[in-house]
Amino acid sequence: MTTSPQPPDLTRHYDAMWDRAFAAVAAGDIDCDTRLAAGPDPRRGLTVIARPGPALAARLDALLDRLAALEPGQYRHPPSDMHMTVLSLFTVADDAAPALERLADYRAAAHAAAAGIEAFEVAFAGITLSRGAVLARGFPRGPQLERLRARLREELHERGLDALLDERYRLVTAHATLLRFVQPLRDPARFAAALALLRDAPLGTMRVDRVELVVNDWTMSRSTLERIDTLALS
Repeated sequence: MTTSPQPPDLTRHYDAMWDRAFAAVAAGDIDCDTRLAAGPDPRRGLTVIARPGPALAARLDALLDRLAALEPGQYRHPPSDMHMTVLSLFTVADDAAPALERLADYRAAAHAAAAGIEAFEVAFAGITLSRGAVLARGFPRGPQLERLRARLREELHERGLDALLDERYRLVTAHATLLRFVQPLRDPARFAAALALLRDAPLGTMRVDRVELVVNDWTMSRSTLERIDTLALS
């Protein structure tokens, strides 16, 4: 039986991400995603995601306008691709076919996990960084997101589908990736100064009353995304 998970200290987590990356970004020491610059991504994964509403997506896109004015050569997620990852059931891979052969089992696990989970809100406030990306900071209101993640992990484990879970890291945040670096920064110091001004900027709230199970590429591109199911929360 799933126990009530303890909510992570997201402020501390986002601050730690910022502290690890900010000086490097300000010096132009970034990780460029060469795969993104190469064109359409043939890799596929399976993910449960939530989408921001139109108002929040517009606010995030306006923030990207400010950043793109300084560094127009980077990859910005269009509003149609913006999302918050609930859980990556398996990370994008070159050969996803063996895992996707059990798609019906993954779908059943997602349905079982979502049953009885109440709708919830995520407040987005400011940004954080990695050496490869700029992310909007999300703060769930209540325990429902952690509960849904715990139930997904439990249902996958019961079906023998958890071997590929959390391959990169165990997801605890509620962020939305906004911009990915694909080429060197033109003026790293100026860009970093702009990021610092946005660090605590209020962005808006996202109500999660449904989540989507999708087959996706690395950036969740709408052009290649396949929606398997939409799961309503109670």
